[in-house]
Amino acid sequence: MSVLAAGSAWAQQKEPIKIGSLWSLTGPAAPFGIAQRDTIEILVNNINKDGGVNGHPVQVVNYDEASNPIEAARGATQLIQQHGVVAILGASTGSGSLAAAPILARNKVPLVSTNSTATVTSKQHSFFPWLFRVVVSDTDILKSMTEQAAGSGAKSIALFYQEDAYGQEGAKVIEQLAPELGMKVVGTAAAPTNATDVASQATKLRNASPDAVAIVTSSPVLAAAFARASSQVGLKASLWGGVGLGQKAFLDGAGPAGSGLRAVLLANWDEPAPGLSRLGKVLTEGGKPPIGVGEPIASSALLVLVEALKKDPTAKGEALRKNLEGLCGVKTYSEGEICFNADDHDGAPPEALVSVIVEGGKFKNAK
Repeated sequence: MSVLAAGSAWAQQKEPIKIGSLWSLTGPAAPFGIAQRDTIEILVNNINKDGGVNGHPVQVVNYDEASNPIEAARGATQLIQQHGVVAILGASTGSGSLAAAPILARNKVPLVSTNSTATVTSKQHSFFPWLFRVVVSDTDILKSMTEQAAGSGAKSIALFYQEDAYGQEGAKVIEQLAPELGMKVVGTAAAPTNATDVASQATKLRNASPDAVAIVTSSPVLAAAFARASSQVGLKASLWGGVGLGQKAFLDGAGPAGSGLRAVLLANWDEPAPGLSRLGKVLTEGGKPPIGVGEPIASSALLVLVEALKKDPTAKGEALRKNLEGLCGVKTYSEGEICFNADDHDGAPPEALVSVIVEGGKFKNAK
């Protein structure tokens, strides 16, 4: 647990706004979580230097959910009961958000979600009114990836996915979509997010002789392990991935085995769009040069919450929830604008996505 505190000068002015965060600072999702924490700290410092939110300083309490849904639930409880936060940013993983959201809903504390797990914002969940997502859903991400794989001429596809809600739900999306695009699903294989040896999974998929393999994981380390294993066992299919691969940790871990992989990302720091360039400058000036997708997602979550708080910095519970639900046209560092309404808490637009190919150890924007 760590607290980013407001300066002492603020204490003599308006009451601080206390926000919680659930980030994976340890465990398989740490490459995301650490970047998310660092991004929030830099942006909050800048907000406070500029006068806070209508004169109220922002205070952030971080909790390490350790890439573990049990810890995410424990952290949500602690942030609410011990620290009295008015809203929470996170979690770094979809399983973490799904574990924390019911607790937040019972306590009427909004969760601004930073992960793309397809069902997180389903209206079937009783916690739906209290969860707001600022990243494009896996349904849209995986649809784009699968369409591009089919467009490349692939007639068959195999799936490698991580063994959790994110991977399982993502695999189902592709299994349903592939036949509609003229591709047969010829094999599946799964592994825990902390796996480092996936040669048996790569061999199983090699033996299925697919034209393409979809890598459905939020862990750049696991994706890199699969890319290396695929090269080692002679898997000749083209490799395709989603936002979890958009990290320096994937490029470094995959090495030459990552060459030619194609992915649909939320950020490409090697060839950034204008908004991303601005965020990169802010983070670099703050001493934390960007490394992946965690930074733009976290920044969007914070900026959205700040916009809601500008309407009423003292708002809590239902009042804050309604202010979030009424947001539209919010500009962040990502492409497009975020917009919510009472029936749709998926705020990020599809134009926030960018298609890339790995060449020379870097992500190149695909034509």
